[in-house]
Amino acid sequence: MRPQKSLFWLFLIPLFLSACKKQAEIVPSPQKIDFDWQFHLGDVKNGELPETKTENWRVLDLPHDWSIEGEYSQENGSDWQSGFLPAGIGWYRKTLFWSPEWEKKQVKIYFEGIYMNSDVWINGHHLGHRPNGYVSFEYDLTNYLKKGENIIAVKVDHSKPLSGRWYTGSGIYRHVWLKIKDPVHIANWGVRVTMPDVTRAQSAYNAFVSIVNEGNSKKTMELKLTLFDKEGNKVSGITSEFKPGEKGDNIIELSGILKNPHLWSPENPYLYKLKTEVYQGGKLKDENIQKVGFRKLEFDPNLGFKLNGEVTKLKGVCDHHTAGAVGAAVPDDVWLYRLKLLKEMGCNAIRTSHNPFSPAFYNICDSLGLMVMNEFTDGWETEKAASDYGLYFEEWWKTDAADFIKRDRNHPSVIMWSIGNEVRKPTRETQRQLVDFFHQSDPTRPVTQGGIDPTRNMKGDNLPSLLDVKGFNGDGEEKNVLEDFHSREPDIPVVCTEVPHTYQTRGVYRTTTQWRRRDFPAMWEKQSWDGTMRGLEKRIYPIPNLAKKEVFPEEKCLTWYKDGKAFPLQITHKYEPHLYYQSSYDNASVRSSARKAWQRTRDLDFVMGQFRWGSFDYLGETNDWPSRFANFGVIDICGFPKDHFFLYQSMWTTEPMVHILPHWTHPGKEETKIPVVVYTNCNEVELFLNGKSLGMQKYEDEQLVWMVPYTPGTIKAVAKRNGKVVAEKRQTTAGKAAEIKLSADRTKIRANRTDVVFISAEITDENSTFCPMADDNIEFEIDGPGRIIGIDNGDPIDLSKYKTNERRAFRGKVMLMIQSTDKSGVLKIKAHSGTKKSETLAIDVL
Repeated sequence: MRPQKSLFWLFLIPLFLSACKKQAEIVPSPQKIDFDWQFHLGDVKNGELPETKTENWRVLDLPHDWSIEGEYSQENGSDWQSGFLPAGIGWYRKTLFWSPEWEKKQVKIYFEGIYMNSDVWINGHHLGHRPNGYVSFEYDLTNYLKKGENIIAVKVDHSKPLSGRWYTGSGIYRHVWLKIKDPVHIANWGVRVTMPDVTRAQSAYNAFVSIVNEGNSKKTMELKLTLFDKEGNKVSGITSEFKPGEKGDNIIELSGILKNPHLWSPENPYLYKLKTEVYQGGKLKDENIQKVGFRKLEFDPNLGFKLNGEVTKLKGVCDHHTAGAVGAAVPDDVWLYRLKLLKEMGCNAIRTSHNPFSPAFYNICDSLGLMVMNEFTDGWETEKAASDYGLYFEEWWKTDAADFIKRDRNHPSVIMWSIGNEVRKPTRETQRQLVDFFHQSDPTRPVTQGGIDPTRNMKGDNLPSLLDVKGFNGDGEEKNVLEDFHSREPDIPVVCTEVPHTYQTRGVYRTTTQWRRRDFPAMWEKQSWDGTMRGLEKRIYPIPNLAKKEVFPEEKCLTWYKDGKAFPLQITHKYEPHLYYQSSYDNASVRSSARKAWQRTRDLDFVMGQFRWGSFDYLGETNDWPSRFANFGVIDICGFPKDHFFLYQSMWTTEPMVHILPHWTHPGKEETKIPVVVYTNCNEVELFLNGKSLGMQKYEDEQLVWMVPYTPGTIKAVAKRNGKVVAEKRQTTAGKAAEIKLSADRTKIRANRTDVVFISAEITDENSTFCPMADDNIEFEIDGPGRIIGIDNGDPIDLSKYKTNERRAFRGKVMLMIQSTDKSGVLKIKAHSGTKKSETLAIDVL
């Protein structure tokens, strides 16, 4: 027996040693170092020096936006564009403790985004300065590290708050990573993948791998690329030997074939995993893992956009990089919540207005099948806000554009680049430089631009556009503008980069059509408050009034709010009561209804699609004090869908749906005829009031409207396809507010200090019927492993704080965002409002 045991152990020892060798060859993954940073608001003398005292600095987790934590004030130095919140200077510090795995390695720190004018130090050594607040960048720490404590210090200078035409945020508002690398390693964003010939039978793919040699190695190395399907099966692979060159980048090019690829699309966003590995002497030195998708893009000047050979209309929205109550510091879960909501609406494309977004945004778009028009910047040399990127453009644009393109070029969701938006004083020379640079950096995607395109010379003569795809903003909503361009330049594809511009406030209704220029002028239109359209009416598509006389004359804004207190609006002009709330019927616009804009996009074959302005309400670009945002969104700033959400769902989806508006709680309007509008994608709809039919209407490409004398009760829309009932929607008259209904977007989150749960609070009557006009103050009671990161109600003139546990309801609703701690347990949420209470909502934190 003893000899057999010896043989057994002799057999196991090589296996054990082999396992140890494989274990030793594991390359450290990038480490997210978001937790436990120190922060000080205000400038600090010698803040970069390790010996500077920081005992009184605040400890917090990233991402962090200090502006969203402040109070709204006209004294903050920000304005109607940047949103009246404070800016300033902030300092961040973090201690990194020496790790043995750093020995003989390259240690780098990667910032996804700092707004803005950042300077970074390690142990007092200055690593670099970046003015742009939206680009990601990396610094090498290696030569300045020491055994023991190592102090990272970051100064963020947003002391000039007029830095954007929207709310920008301030601080280290995205993730930070630490990377441990071998001296010979794959460069940051160093794997570029292209698919030059994609078919359903097979796809060729090329990989251009940038290898950095920061040591003295000249030994032969092996580069290995492996492609895995969703189930983890290897489906393709390439291996090549190379010798690292001198210090600097070495580009290694590899080519492969994938048989029968699953093609990426909005309907089937199939992602493969591409692993790139570097070996030396059989030992793994570095690896890079990323998701890739195979798809074929075609941009036809006559047929529009083709995806994988099929004509596909872009059903798009414009979005900003912020997310309401969390400002610019958007947790990944908040992006996921928002993007899933847009997908549910039928959206298939997003324009990043007007700057690079966080890496998490593109990863989620990849996984959900949302196509992206990826925009570089708002303007060029000439500032549009007093202290925006125009101050730095000439010096920095090539560096920033290169980093932007390298970071995002492998995302299947990114289908085109945009080099600017309504650029002030644009020149063809600058445009030519940008177009050429983007083509050289990524020849696989076309280049477009939002709005103003310098296609006229000094004499006013038309010049051919330099763009691959011509983008149209507001002028694309006007009569014959798209058609005239196509007739003039039939070889250039067309896309509506910002069409349409409609307004709507959740729960607000007016039956009289309102045009912004005439009825609620924007800040730049105020100098012409003359009550006319100033000639615009001749160029636009009319929107008829829904009633001869305004049914809801009481819908005026006379009060604004801050921290539960009401303040009277200072009315200086007859239009001001209408500035802040707009109608949720499709009848408040700049140039076009949402319906007409989509019908034109749909029916003009040469138009690739549209990106409506906007998706969610966003902070900044306000209607002046005391407004914190305008009402462009089809979803409010909290994440509650407005009626326009369902309008787009009726135009952009095929799953049977029906939606009815307005709500049916109108005390004092008995027997008043109210326009009841129905949105549907079904053949016909029958309307019922208290069980009695009000008639059937066939859907023929327009909204369905019934004029219904108001009677309390229930109004119901029943939608049919081919005579069969497939969808229903009802509105019921609410009684006196009595309860608070709580609901969550999920019931389980992880104890990781990052997961977020959305808690919706709705005020209802004793029969659980929603009270659409309730404005009671709601206080939340939180018990367990979670912390409030934001609270909001969707009211554009409620300037209350976002980091509290209470908020006045607006049109019956409040939204709460809670983030997990690192403790497991049960998170319990309860709400109170006077005598009204809620049941306890429980969330498992695992």
